Amino acid sequence: MTRVSPEQHGMGLHRPARAQRLDRLRIRHLRFLELVAEHGSLTTAAAQLALSQPAATKMLQELESAFGVELVARTTRGAALSPAGLVALDRLRIALSALAVAAQSTTETPPAPVVRLGVLPLVGVVILPRLLAAMAARPDCPRLVVRESTVGGLLRMLSRGDVDCVIGRIGVELDEQAASRLAVTPLWQEPLAIACAQDHPLRRRRNVGLAELRELGWIVASREAYTRQVFDDTFLSAGLVPPHPRVESFSFHTNLSVVASSDLLTVAPESAVAHYAQLGMVHPVRHDFSFPVGRTVFITMAEMGAWPGITLIRDALADLTVP
Repeated sequence: MTRVSPEQHGMGLHRPARAQRLDRLRIRHLRFLELVAEHGSLTTAAAQLALSQPAATKMLQELESAFGVELVARTTRGAALSPAGLVALDRLRIALSALAVAAQSTTETPPAPVVRLGVLPLVGVVILPRLLAAMAARPDCPRLVVRESTVGGLLRMLSRGDVDCVIGRIGVELDEQAASRLAVTPLWQEPLAIACAQDHPLRRRRNVGLAELRELGWIVASREAYTRQVFDDTFLSAGLVPPHPRVESFSFHTNLSVVASSDLLTVAPESAVAHYAQLGMVHPVRHDFSFPVGRTVFITMAEMGAWPGITLIRDALADLTVP
């Protein structure tokens, strides 16, 4: 039997009561709060966890006692999380997601750490292959699960705990409070470029203006995408209405492939246009204006910044350059 010293025995007595109550919470408590938010009903949440109504009521009381605030408000339609409950769940979802990934990691043969990496489509063309090559020789290299989305989509996935880190950009819609929870590492800057097919008439032109480009056919990303916002703002800043695209597609891989065999134009990160030009598929369009330069960054939640797998990816990215 392990002996407990008087000093160790007394440590719990000096811990704040709230901290002691938090220690008594279990994963089921956290899952219960998530289910209440999902279904808007204490009864349904209890049924999902195979709990009786009294047990569910007790679980909620333990939760609210531990946090010291009302987390769930009863309504005529059932139940809904209070403002404090929403804030709590926002953080708890990250913990629940991390727990699921931890369980997945231990089932690997052999066990291997898993890092869920969110990326902009741009990253998959040049950066991701280089990143994987840089980390491949490391014995502590984690297994990557890669998810693609827009700037806004990636930040939402990060805040929900669906990804551990992001290679992307900071969206303009990010408020100060949300930004304070992030650890952001600047990586590189890159402008946008316009691409046309190899046999497009614009290939032989030295300089094309916005007014002329506005009258041509385009395939571009949706309005939510950073690339589309920069594209539209460039025309608006010149006092022109942006072109109404003939096709909208989220993936610039798709857009560049379509451009290669059509009379449409597209706009994409300069490195992506250069990559597809080297493959003989498209040609960069020379123009008499410039797009704003975008900064790509590495983002993770502040509390996860020192995690070894994330540190390895961040350090490897810092040594890479965009051609």
